[in-house]
Amino acid sequence: MHESVFYFDLRKVYMSKIKKFISDMKKELDKIRWCKGKNLLKNVIVTILFIIFFAIFFVLIEYIVSLIKMIDFSSLIEKINDLI
Repeated sequence: MHESVFYFDLRKVYMSKIKKFISDMKKELDKIRWCKGKNLLKNVIVTILFIIFFAIFFVLIEYIVSLIKMIDFSSLIEKINDLI
């Protein structure tokens, strides 16, 4: 019986902490200035364009690196050694 009383008190403490956290979170969310429709749409479009740009950029970099890996460097090194 003693353990159940301790469990109940502990549960009460955690529930009060959770309620306080949610209350504080709601207060902080009320302080936020949310974007209006046109501004939000503009920000979404800019974000999507940046994502597309960087996706294309990294695909091109990966393609260039794979082309460099395909080059036969042994023949190139032999030609350089012949010149020296």
